[in-house]
Amino acid sequence: MSYIWVLTLSCLVTSTLCQMDVVDETENDSRISKMSEAIGRLESMVADLMTDNRKLKKLTSELARCLKEEKRLRKRNGGQGHGIILQSWERGSRTDIGGEIPEFEASPKSTQKRAVLRSSNDTIAFSAYMTNRKPSPGNLNTLVFNAIFTNEGNGYNHHMGVFIAPKSALYVFTWTIRAESGHYFNTQLLVNGLVYGSMDTRNYYSSVSNSATAVVRVAADIAVYVRTGPTNNYGDILSSFDGYSTFSGWSID
Repeated sequence: MSYIWVLTLSCLVTSTLCQMDVVDETENDSRISKMSEAIGRLESMVADLMTDNRKLKKLTSELARCLKEEKRLRKRNGGQGHGIILQSWERGSRTDIGGEIPEFEASPKSTQKRAVLRSSNDTIAFSAYMTNRKPSPGNLNTLVFNAIFTNEGNGYNHHMGVFIAPKSALYVFTWTIRAESGHYFNTQLLVNGLVYGSMDTRNYYSSVSNSATAVVRVAADIAVYVRTGPTNNYGDILSSFDGYSTFSGWSID
């Protein structure tokens, strides 16, 4: 009799262990599946970060080149910078900065087909604005318009405030700066490190918004941005529902 009880108990233990093995295997399969999904998401995030990193490296290289060119022009002008309002110019030359500036030509790389978002008629266009006031931007600082209304062609980087031309074309650029009462700013449009427009914003009795426009032929991969000028900058740049400070541009050919 005792032998039968021992045999029965042994069978019960064996059956319980088998059921536990089945449960453990099911739980392990579920965990492995969840881990595989998490790894897939991480791989996608890493790929996106690598793409963003390549774009930032390209943009940083372009800005470094523009800075080098700007320093060269400052040295040529006796350290006074080149915040010059254009008085006479023609396509391919700028006679007011002491010599000719060759017309920009697209590099062979820039003529390759680009897989970017564009409208049906191949127009490039962007419009961005500041989400809040910019306190004391100082002199010779790039203004970052950090929110986007439109970015047809994905040329504008709202993290750095810089437009990189997706294609060679004739572009219209316009920017609006809103200043507090008694505050004033000189802002400039730079294309490939050269000033193509300058604007003064000031009013001693109330807040004010001023706008400026420039029409420029820009080669592919050239940087365009708005910065404060070398002098005459005091106070805060305003931007709110009462009136945004904006930067826009679009191709016209």
